[in-house]
Amino acid sequence: MIRERVPLAPLSTFRVGGPARLLAEPMTEGELRAVMALVNDLKLPYFYVGLGSNLLISDAGFPGVVIRARGELTKIWRDGDLICAGPSARLLLLTAFAAKQSLSGMEPLAGIPGTVGGGLYMNAGAYGGEIADTFVDCRTLTASNRIETLTKSDIAFGYRAAPELQRVIALSSRYKLTAGDSYKISHEMRRVWMLRRDKQPIEHPSAGSIFKRPPGDFAGRLIEGAGCKGLRIGGAIVPGRHAGIFINDRAGSADDIVRLIRTVRKRVFDKYGILLETEVLPVGFETDPFSI
Repeated sequence: MIRERVPLAPLSTFRVGGPARLLAEPMTEGELRAVMALVNDLKLPYFYVGLGSNLLISDAGFPGVVIRARGELTKIWRDGDLICAGPSARLLLLTAFAAKQSLSGMEPLAGIPGTVGGGLYMNAGAYGGEIADTFVDCRTLTASNRIETLTKSDIAFGYRAAPELQRVIALSSRYKLTAGDSYKISHEMRRVWMLRRDKQPIEHPSAGSIFKRPPGDFAGRLIEGAGCKGLRIGGAIVPGRHAGIFINDRAGSADDIVRLIRTVRKRVFDKYGILLETEVLPVGFETDPFSI
């Protein structure tokens, strides 16, 4: 199904952003390929959105096609000693599935919001682990509507980076885990989830960590040291609980958040000489909105 002028704020965990020119919600791989054929025919820009958990969407919206896959593209299943997932499967459900199957290796990913496709796009991780650790391979859909398979050796996984996957749409992906005790795996996942809940202001709209961790340091420590805790611009706030995760007080705009990010980056740079690299992905902006 394709709709016009659909507001994107409800599809973003920041709860900001203007409308998409077109929103496509394919239910099958065949429908997704049909959407990509349309994108190519109309020569429109496109963006694949999962749960919107690491995005900042412009107040102007997105001038092309936003793709939000559903249906069979959210499936999770087991294939022998591998577990498999569609691009729009929730990471939360993937880790829970692994625990139920008594398979270990995804414990550090417990509690990370977003989809498997989004997790692959940025090599999501926490607490010493990342999605690349167990990744085997992934079927992908290219911008020219071809299906290709990329193995782990084809992808230069790095800290919050998977360059080769940022030029394609991930389809089904596979992960190699190790046999373990379901109770112990679930217990560790709950421990990690509790750590995340206690440290992050999950009661407010946010996009998770705004900045990548600088080498040998922590963004939150630098932000606090630069006197930015409690800083507010419009409806965007650097909270006292976790300085690295900015929140929207539900009255904020994308412009408020952009200005807050730029202000914090400048203050940290002025004090420490460190230019924090953003982790949140800007969508619908004509130029880099975070440059200072």
